[in-house]
Amino acid sequence: MKMRSKKLDRIVALASSEERSWGERAGKSRMQLEEQLARLGELNAFRAEYQKKSRQGGQFSSAHVKVYQQFLQRLDAAVSSQQQIIRDSEQAYEVLRRQWMAKRQRLESLERVLEKYRNNEAAFAERLEQKALDELKNKGDQFSAAHDD
Repeated sequence: MKMRSKKLDRIVALASSEERSWGERAGKSRMQLEEQLARLGELNAFRAEYQKKSRQGGQFSSAHVKVYQQFLQRLDAAVSSQQQIIRDSEQAYEVLRRQWMAKRQRLESLERVLEKYRNNEAAFAERLEQKALDELKNKGDQFSAAHDD
C-alpha cells in the first residue's frame, strides 16, 4: 500500500519544483514591473522639475520656448511609451501570477491527497499490527489453555 504514497510523493516533489519555478518567474516579473513604475516616476518627476525651473527662469526667447516645447514633447512621448511598457508588464505579470497560483493550487491538492494516502497507510499498518498482536494473544491463550488441562 505504501507504493501509492511513494509514487505520489515523487509527483508532489515535481509539482513543488514547478510551483517554485513559476513563483520565481512571477516574482521576477513583479520586480520588473516595479522597476518600470519607478522609471515612470522618475520621468514624471524630471518633467515636473524641468517645468518648475523653466517657469522660474523669467524671459525666454522664441527659440528657447520652441526648444523647451520640443523637449517637453519628447518627455511626454517618453512618459507615454513608459506607460505602455507598464501596461505590458502588468499583463505579463498577471499571466505569470495566474499560472503560479494554478500551480500552487495543484500542489496543495496533491499534498492533501498525499496526506490522505499516508494517513490511510498508517491506519492500515496499525490495523495489521493490531491483528498480529491479537493473533499472538489468541495463540498464547490457546497455548495456556492447552497446558492448563
